[in-house]
Amino acid sequence: MNKLAYLGIAIAILVVSYYIIAAFVMQQQSINKQSVYVHFEQGWSSYPGNVVYDITNVWNKKDAAPLSSQERLELSKQNNVDEIRYVHDKPYILVKNSNTNCRDSWEPHYARFGADTVRHYIEYATGLQQSPDPNITMYTPEPSKQDYARQQEQLKYGYSQFIPICTSQDGASFDYTVKINDSTVGFDVYFVDSIQQQANYDAKNGKFTHYTDGACFGKNYQRFSGTCNNVGKNSGLLITIPDNLTLPLTKIQIWLYEK
Repeated sequence: MNKLAYLGIAIAILVVSYYIIAAFVMQQQSINKQSVYVHFEQGWSSYPGNVVYDITNVWNKKDAAPLSSQERLELSKQNNVDEIRYVHDKPYILVKNSNTNCRDSWEPHYARFGADTVRHYIEYATGLQQSPDPNITMYTPEPSKQDYARQQEQLKYGYSQFIPICTSQDGASFDYTVKINDSTVGFDVYFVDSIQQQANYDAKNGKFTHYTDGACFGKNYQRFSGTCNNVGKNSGLLITIPDNLTLPLTKIQIWLYEK
């Protein structure tokens, strides 16, 4: 057998082994997935650009009965958003999908899960991923190519988005990763105590507070990963981007893992 065949067998063994272990390990955790879509209207330098936030929350499972289809539908009606909002006197359309306020769990499709597992091992072998665990996406941080001083100035009139965590306790610690698909734009990310800090940030040109216990923030990155400790259950990530997006669709991926 050649080396390629041995590599294929090794990967297959890893995937099968992972499924067996995951059946016991992942049952103690819940996975929540949701998306946030933003369309910039006239008045923005990024017009007619769009941003989609793909969010994965993994947290310690609470003792709660699974939601019925009707309960899931009602939660979606209550928590999903589709409306025009304003920041810095500039209009944008905000759409939130699959938002059940952390009360529902997402189950991965086995074929997709297997493909993601193989991809993760390859990324780990090449140094792109920090953790060998396919459940944990922790990319090696990569600073943005955008000039730092210019990026910080543009953020004053840019866009901010709050991403809530899923947890049932105060004082939890979280691993997290944020990644943007535009290499010309840098984002800032902060772990903050509540959505109120987004309002403070928008209203006061960046005057707000954030956590500092651990790697709780990063400035001007294309990819960033960190661990933030002792956060409250109303906490989340505040992600800010400048108003100079160049792509028709900017994709920002977020992974949050309760430790």
